[in-house]
Amino acid sequence: MSSLNAYAIGALIAFTILVYRRTKYQRFPRPPGPKGLPLVGNVIGVPTEQPWLAFKEWSDQYKSDIVSLQVFGKDMIILNSNFAAQELFARRWRNYSGRPFLPMVIDLMRWDWVLTFLQFNQEWKDERKILRQSVTYSAQHVIQPRALFSSRRLLKHILKTPKNYMSHVRHFAGLTVVSTAYGIDVKPEGDPYVDMAERTMSKLSVAGNFGTYLVDFFPILEYVPPWFPGAQFRRDAEEWAQEVESVNDGPYQIAKDNFVAGKGKNCIASHMLATKEFHGEDRDYKERLLKNALGVVYLGGADTTISTLATFILAMVMHPEAQRRAQDAIEAAIGRDHLPDYEEIQDIPYLHAIVREALRWHPVLPLGVAHRASEDDIFAGYHIPKDAMVIGNAWAMLNDETTFGKDTHLFKPERFLTKDGSALDRSVPNPEMAFGFGRRICPGRVIAYSSVMIAAAALLQCFTIQKARDENGKEIEVKDEYTTGLLSFPKPFECDFQVRSEKLALLIAEIKDTMEE
Repeated sequence: MSSLNAYAIGALIAFTILVYRRTKYQRFPRPPGPKGLPLVGNVIGVPTEQPWLAFKEWSDQYKSDIVSLQVFGKDMIILNSNFAAQELFARRWRNYSGRPFLPMVIDLMRWDWVLTFLQFNQEWKDERKILRQSVTYSAQHVIQPRALFSSRRLLKHILKTPKNYMSHVRHFAGLTVVSTAYGIDVKPEGDPYVDMAERTMSKLSVAGNFGTYLVDFFPILEYVPPWFPGAQFRRDAEEWAQEVESVNDGPYQIAKDNFVAGKGKNCIASHMLATKEFHGEDRDYKERLLKNALGVVYLGGADTTISTLATFILAMVMHPEAQRRAQDAIEAAIGRDHLPDYEEIQDIPYLHAIVREALRWHPVLPLGVAHRASEDDIFAGYHIPKDAMVIGNAWAMLNDETTFGKDTHLFKPERFLTKDGSALDRSVPNPEMAFGFGRRICPGRVIAYSSVMIAAAALLQCFTIQKARDENGKEIEVKDEYTTGLLSFPKPFECDFQVRSEKLALLIAEIKDTMEE
């Protein structure tokens, strides 16, 4: 056979495979969704405020767990059931563990080092391995002691200035993650590390939602010079990129310098730098991965803790009956003679139920972080195109009545308990989808859960959390209203903290301002 014939046969086979593949997928429709306009697609029909609600309504309207839309030619697939999320993100993880390309976040704001946004490659695997090792070690040796100390300092701050409770919550979260990751002490007020993390994550919360900026749809716009008229996004990105670099490099360098000087405190950085794998030929590479992993703990751990603890406080104000039941359970297990520690709170089912319900009621990441389909796929009779953005609607899944029972819009911790309330009901799923899905679930979720558990126990034991009153003595009503963004937080609300006894007030007053290492 001549080489020319061989090339011709090879080309014919390749063409046949291409036609077959296209024909195969064309036989299946895209998932249902609202009709869009020519060229721009659904750019107008997607709500900017709490889009997870609209996505769930579409699912009900089209009687499908999976719906879709197109914006400027980009395919977006939304999964509204845990079954669909588990099938794609867990069982078919090889095809759905990638991330969509986010020019604004990755290229312009320089979040290219963050595990959350890395593509599913070797660097992602190596960084995740280090992060998992760090969290596994630190769960008992670092996280718990520092979260315990932070929770007690939180009590002291709230007793002194209860109206500034959200500032104290942010300090609690910042102190926990910064001291856990880097061994750095945090100032009671105006700490630069806490403030820097809050500013940086607030920018990410906006930019991290794909489509907030046109450059996400038209990557060529990232080459527009910052001085060009209408290029405010470029000017913003340049400013924010400097903050992102500082927030990753600064704390790590302090921790490393302290370790080298023999002054490193008990923290993840010191522990990992002392291990054998950080003294080999690839030390520089491992150190870079460690620095990036600690940055994820620092930034991600703080905001998830803040949002969940704020939701817990809001729920206690709105549902005093749940608060009283939790206080009774804590008193029965601990009493009022000393402040709670980790060993004591592990066996209080209702406390676990309250924290789980806070995660379920209003998840920190209502739409998670988008995944990407690496190849064309068929699911539930629908075609999911290659490179489609696939979004898990965690809010819809956590409000699924077939999974979590009726009245999912209400805060009901007992939905996680057995009928007699004596134990957690293992048939009710742990609301872990609040932290992501499949291989991309947040490995630092143990920090947020552990921190919220001890803080909730301490607050419930020591305070009655109730509605604030105006100058006329009338109660100020609160609502469960939340912000829109990659991360969602309760909108500001007023409340009051009343210490439950003089003895508890004395215990709080005796709390030390520094932690014994």
